[in-house]
Amino acid sequence: MAEAGSARFLYWRFVVLGTATLVAWNVYIVSSDFFRSVLRDTPFRNSFESIFSVLSNTTNMAALCYALYTQPSADHDRRIRNGLMATAASFCTVALLAVFEVEGLPTLVVILLSLGVAAVAAAYIQCSIFGIVALLPPYCAEGFMSGQAIAGTIASAIQLVTIFLSSWGEVTESNRLVATKDDGNRQLRLRTASYFCASALFLGLSVGYWRELNAYLACKCEVPDALITNDPNLLAAVDDNLNDELAGIMHEESPRISRNPSVLLASEANHHPITASSPVIPNSHPLRRVSEAVSNRFIGEQSHNLAEITVVDQIHRQIATPTAGDAQITNTSAMWLSTFGLHGADPAIKTLSEIAPFAFISAVVMAQTLAVFPPLTEAIVSSSKSFPQIGHLAAWHFLLFNVGDYLGRLSTQWLNCQSLSMLKWINHCRWLLVVAVFMFPTAATLPQRWLVVHSDLLFLALVFVLGWSNGWIATISLIEGPHHATNKELAGSILGFAMCIGLVIGAIASYPVLFIAGIS
Repeated sequence: MAEAGSARFLYWRFVVLGTATLVAWNVYIVSSDFFRSVLRDTPFRNSFESIFSVLSNTTNMAALCYALYTQPSADHDRRIRNGLMATAASFCTVALLAVFEVEGLPTLVVILLSLGVAAVAAAYIQCSIFGIVALLPPYCAEGFMSGQAIAGTIASAIQLVTIFLSSWGEVTESNRLVATKDDGNRQLRLRTASYFCASALFLGLSVGYWRELNAYLACKCEVPDALITNDPNLLAAVDDNLNDELAGIMHEESPRISRNPSVLLASEANHHPITASSPVIPNSHPLRRVSEAVSNRFIGEQSHNLAEITVVDQIHRQIATPTAGDAQITNTSAMWLSTFGLHGADPAIKTLSEIAPFAFISAVVMAQTLAVFPPLTEAIVSSSKSFPQIGHLAAWHFLLFNVGDYLGRLSTQWLNCQSLSMLKWINHCRWLLVVAVFMFPTAATLPQRWLVVHSDLLFLALVFVLGWSNGWIATISLIEGPHHATNKELAGSILGFAMCIGLVIGAIASYPVLFIAGIS
């Protein structure tokens, strides 16, 4: 496969996987009218959205913690396949509830169980894929992040279309009351069932895309010529006996992405050397045997002559004995981790210390966004003084944010930032956007407020920039952060976990934000 075709193959499959990870939460958002209808005779009719949010975020966080803790020994292929299939099964269950018109508390129990399964599956899938894309060219991480934004864009577009269709049909208040009755609810149930069935079908197709991606990367790893004989300098330096030994080792066993996705092909990204960054490589692993063979054969002065040989030299540096500084970090963290019996968390602590600035930026950018979007931005109303005055402002602002988020993630292909200080400065500037949101009118805006911006277009532009900066900064952090870590795979997963931490912090911070804005 040509290099351009290979890049497209990888990119679009990661886009599909990114969409699959967030399709669960977005299909629940789109189906909120259905949940409100089936729970109308329960105490949770008006609070189910908060219940769903708390359950999903809490379950996702707990599952992410465990997935990250067990990452060194994880089977990524099994985690991703099982996660996608479990989510599809939970969607089919909810679709059956809609078809057979089940209501009341039993429906709530089944929905919460299905949402919990989807949250756990999403945690395992994201943890594995964030680790995998950290070992691959940058466009793979950008594709995965863009896929997540696409899921939100589709959901917000569906909401907007539904609103316009309802307005076109002149839905009155009396019709809304009839819609809560069994005889007037069939279309809503069928529409919800179609949402969940279509999403389940998409997840089934995503399993096929993952199998193709896994097989492709494994096939790339199994070609010894791609690892050894393509480099003329290496062939000139390595004698015939050692070359035969290395070729035999690589033919005998090759690492699979399904177990430890640790080989990055230089043909895919010439600025990313071939590395093996799996946290635990057993002595029998072919990469360790390749490294030992080369390091035993070429040591001292001759090894300096091979400084330009990235294929084996980079492999050796990734699995070599830790330096004194690394050992000190490991021993220090192991002392207090052993108190809680968390010996397996030591690699994560060491990797976190290497990428701490990027993890902090990832968490802050998500916290900034979720603190105001959507709790505060959804409460902003169209001003009578605005020209033009835009109807359905809340629905439009959801769409504009998700479109901006997608374009921000996509633009990392052309607009990159390798300076950590510049990335920090841009992230600090986002606080101005957060403050600016308070300047627009809400239903609780007091008449005597001295500073109110009466412009719907300016508000939508602000939301677009907020979404664009969210997607761009988060994706840049995910791309650049692993370059500063020894264990790139684990670094990618930690950055994904930092984003989740930021979402939780932002959700908590939204309560004081609403209080400051005067919204109860």
